[in-house]
Amino acid sequence: MPLTIHNTLTRTSAPFVPLHAGQVGMYLCGPTVYDDCHIGHLMGPVLFDAVARWFAISGYRVRLVNNITDIDDKIIQRSITTGEPWLAITQRYTAQYLSYLKRLHVTSVTDHPKCSDFIPQMVAYIADLIARNRAYVASDGVYYDVQQQAGYGKLSGRKIDEMIAGARIERDAGLRHPADFALWKQVKAGEPSWPSPWGAGRPGWHIECSVMSNETLGATFDIHAGGDDLKFPHHENEIAQGEAHGGSYACCWMHNGLIQYEGRKVGKSDERMKDPIFRQQFQADHLLDTYGAATVRFLLLQGHYRRPNDFAPSALTAARTALGRMHHALGGLLGQAGEPTLAEVTVRQLPPSIARARDAFIAAMDDDFNTGAAIAQLFSVLTDAKKLSGVEHQVALLLVRDLGRFLGLFQPADVIDSARAAGDTGSEDATLGKVMSLVLHIRQQARANRDFATSDVIRDRLKDAGIVVKDAKDGASWERG
Repeated sequence: MPLTIHNTLTRTSAPFVPLHAGQVGMYLCGPTVYDDCHIGHLMGPVLFDAVARWFAISGYRVRLVNNITDIDDKIIQRSITTGEPWLAITQRYTAQYLSYLKRLHVTSVTDHPKCSDFIPQMVAYIADLIARNRAYVASDGVYYDVQQQAGYGKLSGRKIDEMIAGARIERDAGLRHPADFALWKQVKAGEPSWPSPWGAGRPGWHIECSVMSNETLGATFDIHAGGDDLKFPHHENEIAQGEAHGGSYACCWMHNGLIQYEGRKVGKSDERMKDPIFRQQFQADHLLDTYGAATVRFLLLQGHYRRPNDFAPSALTAARTALGRMHHALGGLLGQAGEPTLAEVTVRQLPPSIARARDAFIAAMDDDFNTGAAIAQLFSVLTDAKKLSGVEHQVALLLVRDLGRFLGLFQPADVIDSARAAGDTGSEDATLGKVMSLVLHIRQQARANRDFATSDVIRDRLKDAGIVVKDAKDGASWERG
């Protein structure tokens, strides 16, 4: 089965064909470093680290670029408000971000370019767009002329006549169209600035990523990734700039789902975010310190990267419980270093049911990196392992560990307090209830993705273990068989 990817731009799935044989170039939009990291900053790196890992496991040489936006309106405003130099602010929060990635086992990123390191290249890129009649000089800077861009709006599905300039775009009476966006902003008092042919100033948000991707991956590259909330205006404007500059820009676009809380979307305008206690629950330090980095990574990967992730305490606790049980089952295998190749795992002699689960894991990852369906197969192997003994039992556990490591799970450094991981309920039934809540959640996500094969495997394996799943209009329930 070929490795298939869903392309957000074409809204279709197709086998992956690299621009250069055996190589993959990926660009992932990174954080604007002006404040403490929240989980939204870390979702993309974890999810696309798993994607990059699978590419590498499949034999590709991967270059994954994850930029740092260290020039932006919010950074400048923070500097003005606090009196702290903008560079000190960005350096502190960049270091914080990188430390969180390390804790979450995000190891596949090869480049972390910073906007401030590419100002001359941005100036040259903007000059090229002006020369191509795709941008123009206005009273307060340089703007991109969206009316010159054929197909503008094709990623987000928006029509140009319905558009207004997006967030972080300054409006000016001299603009040719309300959706024209800033490439270069003339300096204002108290702001950092750099020289340019259009006066001292700084780059706009969108041009930064177009230039950094161009400098690290080329005018045309394989995959551009980012959060679903960046489709418009950011990614739409990146496409316009990249195509106008003379390349095809990204061949494939991948967008991850966003944050939910108890089934409801969480966004910047959410009224609940005004509550500091509610807002605290999404802060990276709170989540990693309370539940552990291994749990946060597991929660993010137990679904599909294109689906939302729910960060309600019940979901996190269930994830921690399930992962703790898996760690307990693996025992001393967790502390052993090393990771086999996919070829080594594929040729292992396994009991038939275990071999089928292994093959289903690989098929799930080849089908648009369905980590949730892949993890469901790990649960299946652990269930079957209970029926085995001796060498076969140990081989099954080894397979779970090795397949999990392909996703960045089950690392030697992962430590989960056994009492916390089990929920510390003092009741086997209560613990089982939490585990089943997680399993049914994973199964529901599989059904939502129309992955009925995985859904049926989970149901059948649970039945073998003495648990009956009952589907109803308002969801699934379970009972002991």
